Amino acid sequence: MLVEVENFLPDNLVDELVEFSQQPNAPWIKQAWQENYPRQKISWLLDSPIETAYNYFASLPMFAHLHFMGLSLWKDDIDFWMDPHLDNEQVKVAVQIFLDNRNSPGTEFKNRTIRYGRNRGYILYNNPDMLHGVTKQIPHEGRLSIYALYE
Repeated sequence: MLVEVENFLPDNLVDELVEFSQQPNAPWIKQAWQENYPRQKISWLLDSPIETAYNYFASLPMFAHLHFMGLSLWKDDIDFWMDPHLDNEQVKVAVQIFLDNRNSPGTEFKNRTIRYGRNRGYILYNNPDMLHGVTKQIPHEGRLSIYALYE
């Protein structure tokens, strides 16, 4: 099952995450298992908007029956794309929320596109039919999102 969402995060948290992502000393690292993709992440930083987002996702009542695995702030470069794939079967729910309004590709599902845009995204209830990816798009101005996982 796939649920498209808008205004999922508090506006002030979206603003803080965007501002934080633009700091020149932000501790970006390569995303594990995606080292060949132009994607970087920050998964944890005490006393930062990352910690605030972590606490927000960890306390969402709609996922209280699941175990929160954590989250990452993702920064995708202008040449990022990803072939259709399935998430790890350990993941029961994935939530991706885009954080700004650049002209960039969203996420493509079998018969549906989740459009890129500020505080828009999706909740993916993982199953073997949930192929998804990011198409090659020009122009592509980069993507910034928060990605949370539950098992």
